[in-house]
Amino acid sequence: MKVTRQLLFGALLLLCSLLAVPAGAQERSLDSMEHRRWLSADGGPSQVGAIAQTRDGYLWLGTNDSLFRFDGMRFVRYEAAARNTLNIVASLLVVGDELWVGLRYGGVRVIRDGAMRAFPVGAGLPDGVIYSLARDRGGAIWAAADDGLARYAGGRWQRIGADWGFAGANARAVFTDRDGVLWAASGKRLLYLPEGSRSFVDTGLAVDTVSQIAQAPDGAIWVAERYGGTLHRVVLDKGQVTTASRQMKAAAIGLLFDRAGSLWLSTTGQGIRHIAQPVNLAALDSATVFTARQGLSSDFIWKMHEDSEGNMWVGTNAGLDRFRPRTLMPAAFPAGALNFALAAGADGSVWGGPSNRPAMRMVGDLVEQMAMPAPVNSAMTDSSGTVWMGGPSGIWRSRGNALERVAALPGAPGMETPVRAMARDAAGDLWVSINRVGLFRLRGGQWRAEPPVSALANQRMPVSALAAPGGWLWFGYRDSLLVARRGSEELRWTSDDGLDIGHVTALAQHGGRTWVGGQRGVGYIDGGRFQRLQLPENGLFNNIYAMVPVPVRDGRGVDLWLHTRSGIFQLTVAELRRAAADPQHRIRYRSFDLMGGLANDPYQVLPLPTAVRSSDGRLWFSTSGGVAWIDPARPPSQHPGPTVVIESVSVDGARVGTAAPLALGSGTQRVTVDYTALSLSAPEQLNFRYRLDGFDADWQDAGRERQASYTGLGPGNYTFRVMALNKDGMSSTQEATFSFNIALAFYREPLFLALMATLAAGSLWLAYKINMRRAAQRLRDRLEERHRERERIARELHDTLLQGVQGLVLRFHAVAGSMPQDAPARASLEQALDRADQVLVEGRDRVRDLRSGPQDARGLQQALAAVGAELAQQSGRGFSVHLAGQVKPLLPVVLDEVYRIAHEAIVNAFAHAGARQIRAEIGYGQEVFGLTISDDGRGIDPAFLSPQGRPDHWGLRGMHERAERIGASLEVCSGATRGAAITLSLPARMAYRRSHGRQAGWRGFLSR
Repeated sequence: MKVTRQLLFGALLLLCSLLAVPAGAQERSLDSMEHRRWLSADGGPSQVGAIAQTRDGYLWLGTNDSLFRFDGMRFVRYEAAARNTLNIVASLLVVGDELWVGLRYGGVRVIRDGAMRAFPVGAGLPDGVIYSLARDRGGAIWAAADDGLARYAGGRWQRIGADWGFAGANARAVFTDRDGVLWAASGKRLLYLPEGSRSFVDTGLAVDTVSQIAQAPDGAIWVAERYGGTLHRVVLDKGQVTTASRQMKAAAIGLLFDRAGSLWLSTTGQGIRHIAQPVNLAALDSATVFTARQGLSSDFIWKMHEDSEGNMWVGTNAGLDRFRPRTLMPAAFPAGALNFALAAGADGSVWGGPSNRPAMRMVGDLVEQMAMPAPVNSAMTDSSGTVWMGGPSGIWRSRGNALERVAALPGAPGMETPVRAMARDAAGDLWVSINRVGLFRLRGGQWRAEPPVSALANQRMPVSALAAPGGWLWFGYRDSLLVARRGSEELRWTSDDGLDIGHVTALAQHGGRTWVGGQRGVGYIDGGRFQRLQLPENGLFNNIYAMVPVPVRDGRGVDLWLHTRSGIFQLTVAELRRAAADPQHRIRYRSFDLMGGLANDPYQVLPLPTAVRSSDGRLWFSTSGGVAWIDPARPPSQHPGPTVVIESVSVDGARVGTAAPLALGSGTQRVTVDYTALSLSAPEQLNFRYRLDGFDADWQDAGRERQASYTGLGPGNYTFRVMALNKDGMSSTQEATFSFNIALAFYREPLFLALMATLAAGSLWLAYKINMRRAAQRLRDRLEERHRERERIARELHDTLLQGVQGLVLRFHAVAGSMPQDAPARASLEQALDRADQVLVEGRDRVRDLRSGPQDARGLQQALAAVGAELAQQSGRGFSVHLAGQVKPLLPVVLDEVYRIAHEAIVNAFAHAGARQIRAEIGYGQEVFGLTISDDGRGIDPAFLSPQGRPDHWGLRGMHERAERIGASLEVCSGATRGAAITLSLPARMAYRRSHGRQAGWRGFLSR
């Protein structure tokens, strides 16, 4: 009876202790936490003696080598504006947006927005190590230093001594509890200062070199001694102090109560002690130990800190460690087993076939070994709940709690031909795909080879299989081929149908929708059509080896869980509904520990499937660290989306400020932006998207990259934007932005371009004018030379040939006169002389033609008037000549050709036009010399207006040829009622004579 009462009393005490746990707190053990460490070899700091987290999410580490900032991925040393004056950091305290830093060699620094303010020793701040910093409810900062206790308020430091009731030459620790009471430890005593008081109260507890003070969830104050190895528990209740002490085998240098109420003790040389929700010192006997043998960076611990996400950070003399609650809980399968093919039994069991151990069956924490030897390549559960496993040893099936062998593989293939996939149809036949051999059907113990679905060798056998309701069997092949069979019916989908996901490695079905996963993404068959999901192209969704649809609580749809080479991902029903409504919707997802990634065995085909759902609703995954489970009903994290920040910007390799928009020079070649997001729980699972307004047309999926670089940006305004998504698919609350402008180079300025265009146009115009003048001069020279040649030929003909012929004619006349009248030879001679006279007349005409024409511009008007008057007198028609502009001297050859063109046109008009009036107009313009011969006659047949004129007639053709010789244009116009008009136009520079001096000047200019 006495024993029973003692048991009841113990149970009552246990119940009371459980009731004392804060509401909402969940007990955490080290077994339920995942551990990771960073050593100095990994780029992390060593000798971490202080840890704090600022409001922006960064973790700050005080080390024996200055101060470091950590975002979960990268350690960045803090550099003061002038030079590094921090050296060894002993303590840290976060106050609002400020980080207070206590130094090993004395003094305090305050960092805000990257700038540092220094409080050196003196003026009220004691010398020596700043062991501890605290802030009271009134906003005052307290510093426990080697040479005493100090308080900062009103902009100055005040040393605390006997006037405050603080005795002792030094202070070892200072702490403010939840009730506003300030606790301080001198070298020998523990004291407290009630809120609003200016006099410390001695607790009566003697202490020796206190290293840290902390408060438990029940309000008790715990005190650790650095060297003595004693822990004290102090309760202050209405001014009454109750103390208890316990000597520890390992000296506790630090202590911390986490949000679940568990106590963490750090030791010097014996690792970490963890006590779940202690209510007294006796609970220390149940401590769990975690040391370097379990993976801790070192057994010498200096400081611990719990961040805003519930992660526990431990600073050691070799690096930094993190403990966080596990997402994936390890299964009870042996730790040495690897690469499991999984199947779920109907009784809640989970069957696993590893590649290096015999098959196993697990129920709860009990694991039984089966008779099937290793390796197991494939596993599945049929519609009746029977588990099937396949491997080189043959096909096995469950019978109760055991596995029995059903058949050997067809052809007895060796280890190099594993089973790739299995499915059992409604008739009970087992379909088995054997690597590099083909697809077989097992019926009544007999194997039957199925004909290949393709002539391609790589599509000889399927790599995934599924037996779906309705009697359909689904087979996924390499290179984007999916086949569905039911009896003699067969359906196919290929890349031509949009199935562009590479090897079809995973199949699942729920609610009439068949899910298809492969090397390059996920999609589904619905209504006979394949619809691909728009997942981020960040590499996470490549190589999908298992898909598990999990019905949601309301029964209206499923969450789709994916197991890929990279990890475990959840696509929620809400996102899948959006994708069904909008095929272009980019799906957001939740990611889970990357430890959930698949193990890599380069010598063996991966056993499938790698994920199943057991009858209790849990999901089981074969990972690189063994089999683990997760409860999909667990509520998602309530942490807000990650805070994304732009850490630095570099322009052509030089770092620039980011506080304000930046103006960059026109010669900027490369802009590099370093960004990050602050999620200390799973920084490796953050995914980033960014865009540069003014350059990028859309958001760029950067995956886990934390840097964006742009080269060759043109002038303009730009804004860089970046956002992040955490492992739960939650995006940043707001984007981080950075704006900058690249100036326009002076040679791209509109005014400069206009000036250059004007200069270029002017240069081209000048060059054109110069070339035209040169061409005109060359033409004038040629025309003058031709004119002089004609005159020379005329003179030679007149002075030599015609004169000589004339002399010969006279001689022959004399000879003929000396001959008798009746001489036959005289008659012949006289006939020859008559012909010679005709030749002379024709020769004189030709010479006259060469030298005839007006001699100057005024003569042109007179010559044309004379020609017209003569023809008018003969025909009775009217003729007139009109002059426009001031008469200018024409080049001789131009004058001659113009006269001959006008002569031909006037003659033709009198001869063929039938006109009443013929008109000649001569225009001496500043830019153009013009001549027009017009009439009011019948006009010219339109068929003969071309430069070729009438066939076998040479009038118009000759006029065009003469105009072309002097560089003039000739236009012939004719109408049915308005007669005809022949107009000659010649640029002034090619028509008029210039004075010798002016020509010399131009030639001199051109020669320069």
